[in-house]
Amino acid sequence: MCKVNIQASGSLGAANPSRPSQSRQLSADRVRFDVPLEPVQRHTTDTTFAETSRRSSDAPRRNLSYAQRPVADIYYHSRAATQKKYRRRATTILEYCDENPDLLLQLPFTWHHGWKRWKLFIFALLVFVDASVIPITLYYGMRYGGEVEGCIIFAIVTTIWGGPPYLEFAIRTLRLMKVDRFYRPLGTDCRWCFDMLTWVSVLTITVVTALFTVGSAPHNVWLRVLCMPAPAILYCLGGVLFLITLYSYMGWVAPFRISSTAKGEKVLPGVYYFIEDIVAVNAGGGRPYREALVARYKASPRFRQMIYMQSWFWSIPALNLAIPLTIISVIPQVPATVAYGVAWKVPFLWATIWGIITIQWCKRDIARERREWEAGI
Repeated sequence: MCKVNIQASGSLGAANPSRPSQSRQLSADRVRFDVPLEPVQRHTTDTTFAETSRRSSDAPRRNLSYAQRPVADIYYHSRAATQKKYRRRATTILEYCDENPDLLLQLPFTWHHGWKRWKLFIFALLVFVDASVIPITLYYGMRYGGEVEGCIIFAIVTTIWGGPPYLEFAIRTLRLMKVDRFYRPLGTDCRWCFDMLTWVSVLTITVVTALFTVGSAPHNVWLRVLCMPAPAILYCLGGVLFLITLYSYMGWVAPFRISSTAKGEKVLPGVYYFIEDIVAVNAGGGRPYREALVARYKASPRFRQMIYMQSWFWSIPALNLAIPLTIISVIPQVPATVAYGVAWKVPFLWATIWGIITIQWCKRDIARERREWEAGI
């Protein structure tokens, strides 16, 4: 009998028929596409280790790393998300999950392999330096250190600002326009059908560019207008995130295509689309990641709750922070030179703190999700 399995290192084993436990798979024992499933050759050391790793009935399972989990016969490997494997596969991830409804699918992407973590860290550092440090340093340094006129200062700032994000936006747009549909949203093959993050980026870039242009056009620059680009980013990103999450909360259908959600389908929480688009296009996960995210979202109540809570956790504070920053930027009681530094610094510090909290929160929820899944809750 021929059984189709998708390759995997972040693996799912079968400890019992109803709720299999997550496990690892040795590279020598990987299941291949369209090849009859052979008995897994387990080494003595692996078997011994697997026996010692099993939890007792009265002791909850710990959050073990993949290298410390029992060997599995059914699994999924993140290499199946590569473009080469994507072309060769015999079944989609959604079809695979329909055939194995008791498996909690692991998302075919991880930051722990290769240079992905370092690329993410370097990109985030460049964005922080470019979007926050440079505008503040150039303005105060050239204004009070060199007594340079404001129009010259902001001519330099507007030329430099936004380099890494604009470059990343151009790269992801070209990926979506390729003839190969690997990066595009599910349910469409149109080269001009961009995902949600593309349109949000267009909105944000347009608003920020308009503020820079209006504020720096006069010879005596309008410094209070130039305080607004950073709060405007919060309005754009937080506002879109809040609106999409509100649609999901109310049970409304999509008025137009939102990434992989077609027009007329139920809208999902906003963070879902941000995760889907960023990992699928910017991080190179492609359609396999979009398929796996859909399957995971449908299968796991805990995962759905985590996405839902993160959507409110990011959208409401972003808008609540943008409002007082706007007030500080426009009221005459706060000097414009002070408002400029506050408005440009606070949003990025807030995003850093919220990011750290989110990482710990999601790690806890994912560990709890696996325990509940294996317990059949």
